[in-house]
Amino acid sequence: MFLPRSLSSRLSLLALTALAACATPVKQVPPTPPPAVVPTVMPTPPRYSAPDMVPPDKDEAGKFITPNRDSEGDQALWHVRMGLNVAALGCPETNGQTRILYNQMLTVHGASLKRANDTLEVSYQQRYGSSAIRMREVLNTLVYNFFALPPAQKAFCQKAVATMTIINGLTPEALAAYAPKALDELEQPFRDFWAEYEDYLRRLEEWRKRFGATVKLVGPVGGDDLNDHEPPAPTAPAPMGQVPATPMQRPSDMILPDAPASAPAPAAPAVPGTPSAPPPVVPTQPQVQAPKLPLQPVPAPPES
Repeated sequence: MFLPRSLSSRLSLLALTALAACATPVKQVPPTPPPAVVPTVMPTPPRYSAPDMVPPDKDEAGKFITPNRDSEGDQALWHVRMGLNVAALGCPETNGQTRILYNQMLTVHGASLKRANDTLEVSYQQRYGSSAIRMREVLNTLVYNFFALPPAQKAFCQKAVATMTIINGLTPEALAAYAPKALDELEQPFRDFWAEYEDYLRRLEEWRKRFGATVKLVGPVGGDDLNDHEPPAPTAPAPMGQVPATPMQRPSDMILPDAPASAPAPAAPAVPGTPSAPPPVVPTQPQVQAPKLPLQPVPAPPES
């Protein structure tokens, strides 16, 4: 017996529907979530220092090359005196302790310091002749500026107090032997800072490689998109040993005599952390004779 065509089609449709209901449902794959946003912060210079400083070069042993390198004997002792001179004039956070210890050092070891200075005068005259004063002034400026680097001053002042405390308890003979070690200890805060700065430069370079090309700079609310403007060209890095073009005052080789209570205190050495151009060398003594560097006490600050 044959079924009508319409009834046969309906039965076939019902059979297909029943089979489809028995089939395993297809699982829907959820969409892939967007990658998590990882916050990133551009590295900043250590100790609030400038972002474009240039660390000193290193020698073959990987040590920073400083104006004190290879200093021994009388030269090491005189460089120690210059470093401690900076501390005596530029460490207000020690409440005058560096000034007191420095003046005590001049009293205890004045003869040794004068002998070291006289020896260096003869050495410079023999080596440089008529240029001896200028060459010594150049080196003195580099040494003073090295010890006056602002980001390292806090640690340097603490080290200066410890070093002068040891020096003031030594005999003249022991002082000569201790001078190279004292100079190395006074340099340590600055080597530590430059090591931190090198690490900052390394992390900054890694950050720029990962995020520098894709980071979107956002200006103030309602302001322009900072990405629509060309960033200013960075300033060219200055060679190591250069300082700002503005003439600066450095601690003089001749310490100021005692001042009356109403006189202003001597200014601390102002050496910004951003190097740029060397200052003019201002001789502290006439050019017609060898420099005389009397060791006089640092004046006490005026009474408020």
